[in-house]
Amino acid sequence: MKRLMILVVIVVLMLAGGGLTAQLLSNSGSLDLPVLTQTVQPDASPTTMLPWKAEQFFLLIGFILFNVVGIAATLAIIFWFIDRGIRRGKAEAAAADKAVAASEQAS
Repeated sequence: MKRLMILVVIVVLMLAGGGLTAQLLSNSGSLDLPVLTQTVQPDASPTTMLPWKAEQFFLLIGFILFNVVGIAATLAIIFWFIDRGIRRGKAEAAAADKAVAASEQAS
């Protein structure tokens, strides 16, 4: 029953998406949503893309990507050093255990 409900929800979502797509295509690519125009100046409009706005958006995306890659690289290096230390510690502990076992057998 649970799977059937999930299937019904998915089918309803797909039908709604198809209906919206059909409405968009029937209006020659413009979906007529009610939008309140607060200003006619393009510099103040959040929906009008001007060259300086595009430049600022490009710089913001570049800054975010640069920082995310930097964070990922830093974390990768930190985890690598931690893993390296753990592996060395385990290897030293195993070598010490072997040395203790060998000295006990010799005596």
